[in-house]
Amino acid sequence: MTFLPSNGGCNGFQFTFETYLDSSSPKIEVDVKSISKYEEQFGRTYHSYRAGSYHYPNDPTETERLDDQYEIAKELMEGRNYFAPFSRKNPPRKVLDIGTGTGTWAIDMGDEFPEAEIIGTDLSPVQPDLVPPNVRFFVEDSSEEWIYAPNHFDYIHTRYTLGCWKDMKSQIIQRAFDHLKPSGWLECQELNTLPVCDDGSMTDDYKLLQWARDMDDASRAADRQLVIGDDIKRWLEEVGFVDVQQIVLKLPVGGWAKEPRLKHLGMLWQRNLSGGLSGLSVGLLHRFGGKTTEQVEVDLVGVRNSMFDRNAHAYMKIYVVWGRKPDVIS
Repeated sequence: MTFLPSNGGCNGFQFTFETYLDSSSPKIEVDVKSISKYEEQFGRTYHSYRAGSYHYPNDPTETERLDDQYEIAKELMEGRNYFAPFSRKNPPRKVLDIGTGTGTWAIDMGDEFPEAEIIGTDLSPVQPDLVPPNVRFFVEDSSEEWIYAPNHFDYIHTRYTLGCWKDMKSQIIQRAFDHLKPSGWLECQELNTLPVCDDGSMTDDYKLLQWARDMDDASRAADRQLVIGDDIKRWLEEVGFVDVQQIVLKLPVGGWAKEPRLKHLGMLWQRNLSGGLSGLSVGLLHRFGGKTTEQVEVDLVGVRNSMFDRNAHAYMKIYVVWGRKPDVIS
């Protein structure tokens, strides 16, 4: 059984679906309604394609938060969308954005590199209809076998895919290696949700830290990796990438930082994270954390309050890791 792209779509989206290899069989029609009719739980909506494999919502409240999160990440990276060595003079030709979300990164890349073919994949068709002509979105589960030919892409990208994968190394990094052209690049920009502190001002009972640990425990119970940043560089090297580089960026939680730029980003991140806590927490902690929805919401009051504590100098780490597939595979 394999996955083939369909020419059909909903609001301009193309989908993948299963079909047997017997070419004499009747064409299997795509069930567009089931893909676009989302699951409803806890007063939110969730993806219906491969329902239950991703535990966070996809409704307008969440997509607006994701767009704001994108702007925060871009400002933290000083306006950059990528660190792999591409430029207008050395553009990528075929780009894959895994877990594209609202598609903002793919659209920006399409504008920057109009000669490139940009593909964004996600479980939810929540991307806009109006996109550059070189950008396409597909509803796909990237944890399953990929439909693309080996040695196809120049550049593959992930950003903030925490909680998406059972095993990011085998499901994403290894497959990216197989589907990149020689000298193609994989870049992973991933957030660690566990807050850390440099000066000891964040105590062990800090509510945001307790929340992050609860989320990590529930994600493990759901067989999904949440805290992966420390492992990504090693995974790329073990798979066979060369010239692997890593930078670790610090994103403050709240406005405690002295430097004006970091203070501004910290306040933006506090607002973004605070607004998204319910959507991020309820489904996962109810299904796999043994908590009622009411218990989760009560606990989140303390978590939100803790983010206003300027005496706790907490921040989260953003791991940006990029590596090149060698020209010759030994």
